[in-house]
Amino acid sequence: MNITNLELTQATIEIFAGFICLMQAVIILMNGHERNSWKQLKWMFFSTALLFFSEAAAYIYRGNTDEFSRLMTGIGNFVVFFLNLVLMRQFMRYMYELLKEKGVTPGKIYIWIVNTCLALNLLILVTNLFTKWMYYFDDANYYHRNTGWYVYTILNSACILTAGAMCIRYRRSVKKTMFAALLLYAFEPLIAILVQTFIYGISITNLGIAIALSFMLMAYLLEWSKIKEINQRRSLDMVILFVIMTISMSASIFSCILSIQRISSENSEGDSMILAHMVCDSVEREFFQPIIVSKTISNDYSLRQYMKLGQKTSPKSVEDKISIYLDSIKNGFGYQMVFAVCDQSGAFYTYNGISKYVDIEQDPHDIWYKDFLESDKDYDLNVDTDEANQWELSVFVNHEILDENGNLLGVCGVGVEMKDLQRFLKRYEIKYNLKINLIDQDGLIQVASDVAHIERDYLQISGLDQIGSDEFVYESGTDSSRMIKYLEDLDWYLVVEDLNPDKINVIEITAASIIIFVIGLLMMGIVFLVMSIRERKATKELAERKKISLTDDMTGLFNRRAYEEECENILKNDRISKISILMMDVNGLKTANDTYGHLAGDELIIEAAKCIQTAVGELGTAYRTGGDEYVALLSCSEEKQKDVLQTLERLVGCVKCSYPCELAISKGLVVCKEHPDLSFDEMKDLADKRMYADKEDYYRRSGKERRKI
Repeated sequence: MNITNLELTQATIEIFAGFICLMQAVIILMNGHERNSWKQLKWMFFSTALLFFSEAAAYIYRGNTDEFSRLMTGIGNFVVFFLNLVLMRQFMRYMYELLKEKGVTPGKIYIWIVNTCLALNLLILVTNLFTKWMYYFDDANYYHRNTGWYVYTILNSACILTAGAMCIRYRRSVKKTMFAALLLYAFEPLIAILVQTFIYGISITNLGIAIALSFMLMAYLLEWSKIKEINQRRSLDMVILFVIMTISMSASIFSCILSIQRISSENSEGDSMILAHMVCDSVEREFFQPIIVSKTISNDYSLRQYMKLGQKTSPKSVEDKISIYLDSIKNGFGYQMVFAVCDQSGAFYTYNGISKYVDIEQDPHDIWYKDFLESDKDYDLNVDTDEANQWELSVFVNHEILDENGNLLGVCGVGVEMKDLQRFLKRYEIKYNLKINLIDQDGLIQVASDVAHIERDYLQISGLDQIGSDEFVYESGTDSSRMIKYLEDLDWYLVVEDLNPDKINVIEITAASIIIFVIGLLMMGIVFLVMSIRERKATKELAERKKISLTDDMTGLFNRRAYEEECENILKNDRISKISILMMDVNGLKTANDTYGHLAGDELIIEAAKCIQTAVGELGTAYRTGGDEYVALLSCSEEKQKDVLQTLERLVGCVKCSYPCELAISKGLVVCKEHPDLSFDEMKDLADKRMYADKEDYYRRSGKERRKI
């Protein structure tokens, strides 16, 4: 999901403010007052909380073009505008009820004006669903105002002015603190609307509403605390509640910072991976042409004929023809070096003729030729100095030249100047604050923007040979992150180091939130704390009960129910090919029970379970599915499975029972991936059959009597 710093900041503030408003509504609800004005204030907080949550959704999902994001953005914006109307209606109702409780009947003209403006705005809002006259979303799912927004804003401002006029008209009927809070609520959003008209991109109007509403709650608490019928115990409860909510709010801020930090980490990793993929595509494109050109040269019919002719006569006899051909490649593609080497004579042809004769024994600079032929590759890349081009450091793409019978004629290729590659890498490094290296299988740097590191320095990367070509491997560090990927066409590894992995400034984001909370008397409720504790306790108890229900009392292994649930999960998640089924059964249990009693049989069952659990360990899960029947679902290599069987055999042989009984276990193993034509149940039946075959073999070898009844 795409989300910018601005959107994340806004959404964070909106969600925090929403929870604060929700908790303030809970405070009023817990007090249980029956006054109509307090009821209206409670519903104002609930509406404001929903307003913030809706606007947060709009900010989170905007800029994402999938259908769900478009739906969430559309719903969020519609609910925000609708709740603005609801809040204005609730505020007028709150003032009306408050004045009635003071013995004053407000003039109905105020209510009539507000209701008319709200009705017109509701009509505009509903009409916008079909005409987009008020606002619309572009192809990138970003919100834009339209003409109707200004009409909507003017009508809303008229409502606010009317509410303010009503507040001033009846100011003598309420306490000064309440009058100040009402006046703030009436005019503060108007100021925010005027600012919002010119500052586009971040919402401040609703935050202004929340701040003003919090001041109304303060005035409400001051008035509530002075009511005579409230006893001292109730006042003490209120103080305790306030303190607990303040502490809870501090904890909430801290947890939110951690959440934002996690989001920052996830977004940073995603951004770094995007940069790595972009660099990877560019690097592969940069080498695509020289690889194709070298392959084209090797397959050129004329060149192969020249090489054959040179072998029959002399290298000089075809020098001009090969030079002209190589010169055409040089001029056509702009390479400073295009060459061909005759394997028989060692003649090194360039566009200037024969520049030298390759001599592996006498010239160390020619060792590349031997290394390439011994590699058995069609082509490879080699970093070396270009003798024919003023010893410029270059990356040579070497390719075999074979005749129609597959016999080696020589080697051809092109040279890409390292300085061109360095300029290419440097552009990315400067623009995106990266460090880019191409390294070989040993970690030796082959291509880098700094020539001092090339073929001199190594990058220490653990498990380099385990890194594939499908996807980048991400490694997070303290001050940077590193992405590594194997480039199969180059037989090199691309290492992209992001020197600025933290794309989001968490402190910058959370600072605005904390300031808003402090200004608005940010509090959290004990209700959520208690609910959280109870939920954790219930979850823990449920987990313990489930664990008990899935555990065999006698052996401590998982029971049949756990086994059946795991089998369902394996089928559901299509993991059959990744496991092996090991069926096991204790031999001679019936004999032990009949001869020495059930305590002897129980001892065999328990000792067998201990051996099985130890042998399986972390390589799978063991279950007791019946009296002396066991199953282990192994998720390890076949070599490890053999270790399990050998370990089990050894452990069983070491068991000394208190009764004169010998512990022996029959086993039947099925590696599921070896039987793609069988169903899961058929594989379990096969393991069962193999186990019983092993049991029959045990009784045949031991000569013991098998008691079945």
